[in-house]
Amino acid sequence: MFVKGTVKKASILLTISILPFLFGYLIITFILFSIIAFFMQFFRDPKRKIPTGKGIIVAPADGKILTGKIDRISTVDHEDDLMDQLLEKGEKGILISTFMSPFDVHVNRAPVSGKIINTKYCPGKFKVARKSILAENEKNLIVIDTEYGKIGVIQIAGFVARRIVQYVNIGDEVEIGDKLGMIKFGSRVDLILPEKNCEIMVKVNQRPKAGETIMAKLHK
Repeated sequence: MFVKGTVKKASILLTISILPFLFGYLIITFILFSIIAFFMQFFRDPKRKIPTGKGIIVAPADGKILTGKIDRISTVDHEDDLMDQLLEKGEKGILISTFMSPFDVHVNRAPVSGKIINTKYCPGKFKVARKSILAENEKNLIVIDTEYGKIGVIQIAGFVARRIVQYVNIGDEVEIGDKLGMIKFGSRVDLILPEKNCEIMVKVNQRPKAGETIMAKLHK
């Protein structure tokens, strides 16, 4: 997980795992191999083909494997949790939520080009990241200022996830598809868009790929 290239990673994995095997510890070899393989799977960071086009918004997170998917598209307003950081009073937004299984790629990407103008970390619980308890869980908000308005990405921890990592800081300029951070071992990423100029391009139960799937188009 600390080196690039599948062949190099596989070589390191086999080298570490074979040591106890040489001394006859077959069970330890199997356990060690499984643990290292899981970590290599989790920390993978495949290249993505970032689409180009005016006003497009790409997926900030993967939802491709097992239960991973878009499981919520809803309208939010200024009074909802953390929305006062994005929306003015009386303004509506569209929230698109992607649940990530532990086997999905967990690198989160910038949905649009712009400037990081605000971040806010909120400590909380580590319950299963289902709709009814999202306000309780640990989360991290990243606000991107764009020519179409403010776009929000919220990283939300879950039952397995225990650490949210943010790669960007206030004042940074990001390009669409750039890496924003990751949630280690989980769990959900919310994308918040302005309702007034937003055309949704995805549906509930669709399986997005971070940096590639076009989630919406914004118009001036």
